[in-house]
Amino acid sequence: MGIYLRVMAIYQRIQSVCTILTVRMAMFSKDPEFANFLEKWQSELVSHGSKEDSDEEDEMDSMHDGVDSGDRNPPNDKILTSKTISEWCQLVSKEPKTPVLRNLLNAFRDACRFGVNSNSLSMQRLQSTEVFYQIISFVLAEADNILRALLDISDDDKGKIMNLRHGNKWQAIEPLIKSYLWNSLDLLSQLTDNQMLTFVVTQLRPSAVFFSAYPSTSGKLLKILIRLWASGDQNLSLSSFLMIRELASLLPDCLDLCLTKAYNAYLASSKLVDNRNIKHIELFMNCLVELYSLDVHKSSERVVTSVGQLSAILRQASKTKEKEDLLKIDNWQYINCLNLWVRFICVNYKDCDLRTLLPTVVQIIRGVAHLLPGIRYLPLRLKLAQMLNELSNCNQMFFPVPSLIFGCLEFREISQKEQTQKTKIHFSSLLKVPRNLLKSRYFQEQCILSAIDVLSAHFAQWSYHVSFPEVATIPLILLKRLHEQTPIESLHRPLKRLIDQVSENRDFVQRKREVVSFSPNDQSAVESFLQDEKISGNASFTQFYASVSKNSQTRGRKLL
Repeated sequence: MGIYLRVMAIYQRIQSVCTILTVRMAMFSKDPEFANFLEKWQSELVSHGSKEDSDEEDEMDSMHDGVDSGDRNPPNDKILTSKTISEWCQLVSKEPKTPVLRNLLNAFRDACRFGVNSNSLSMQRLQSTEVFYQIISFVLAEADNILRALLDISDDDKGKIMNLRHGNKWQAIEPLIKSYLWNSLDLLSQLTDNQMLTFVVTQLRPSAVFFSAYPSTSGKLLKILIRLWASGDQNLSLSSFLMIRELASLLPDCLDLCLTKAYNAYLASSKLVDNRNIKHIELFMNCLVELYSLDVHKSSERVVTSVGQLSAILRQASKTKEKEDLLKIDNWQYINCLNLWVRFICVNYKDCDLRTLLPTVVQIIRGVAHLLPGIRYLPLRLKLAQMLNELSNCNQMFFPVPSLIFGCLEFREISQKEQTQKTKIHFSSLLKVPRNLLKSRYFQEQCILSAIDVLSAHFAQWSYHVSFPEVATIPLILLKRLHEQTPIESLHRPLKRLIDQVSENRDFVQRKREVVSFSPNDQSAVESFLQDEKISGNASFTQFYASVSKNSQTRGRKLL
């Protein structure tokens, strides 16, 4: 998961650079579409200008005044032209210590408020939207490097930046740092266009260490970033999370705030799952797991509390069996929360002691399956079975996954009406199937094909284990019965193929087991059984499972 997010971060950086080049080309070619885009952005700023918090505004004004006061001749009444900004940018690029830097940051302040008030000084000073873009793009791209140059520190020396916090160099340029940070916050709070927000957040990420020097500023930034993280736009969510993670790693005291607000945002976003937001929730979940994994010792207390709440809700529902209590389990928020902690355990189980947490989570999974039986809940039960597969894979413990599935796989008839009407069902966005679809051919096909995916994953995990013949015995009986009873001819072939592969692997392990001399109590010998074959990956069932996984991805039949 960490590798995935790092790759996506590189992709975001490249995409941000491409955005800069694209917009610059449009600007210099006088592209009317670009002009319209900036006009749209300006109108969005106007509509959101009234939402600023008054006390935050006062604090920003005081910081801005501090920057202006450092310039003996502040050009507050000067119209900023494209030529002037270009000259300032060239001077600052050549010599960061030039007094022009203050003028440029004051211009950045005006640009961040551009369009908020048509009668404001910002609107009067900026000659055009082209000037506005020049200022925004240059400062966001270069301010971090300029501040580091003024402090004489390298790009990645975060520790040194924090040590300089009370030094003379920092004190000398602190008004510039505060102005840059607060105006950037002002800009983030005004924008609504996701593409521009992604660009701004990506450009600000290297400056996270400067934000971390001011806890109150970091807190305000985190609130904005978490709101953007939950926006639903994948690029914006990822960019926002990467900066959230950076701030959390720089400020251990800030981690609690990150965990609380991020978890609440996840709960709010996961109340409803459909085909439009399922990828976003998946990304949200992976990001949150990584955030909680930054300090497992600190975050595990929160995880234990949340899991305890899930367990308490389950106990109450098991005790009363009342509809109101059952609905507290039969909903996406509960299942997504449970799945979140399953992922957390799987990611951190090998490196951290989560043995006390694992049994409780397994009990909740099995308890939910027990409380919500029947074929209508097969999509939910398949998700629960997949969770058990993931937990089993991370800790090498056996869980009776087939028992969650076979009780629901008994189809006796197909509705004649539904044979001519194929209603598409997305298992990934379902917990319970509508009654009118229970006898549909398409539903029954998806049920069995999805069950084959989950069972194949279960058998694949234990396919080289010495106990595989016992693992496969009862499921084979049930699979053969299902093969005989299913009324859909097209399902006979995939079911028969799974039966044949499991039987073949059972016989293979049985033959290998007959020639060994170790006792079942010899744990080291049991663990080394068929390890050479497992490493080679040439066994028939391994190849079969790879084929099943590929076909499942091709058909888009993803359970979680």
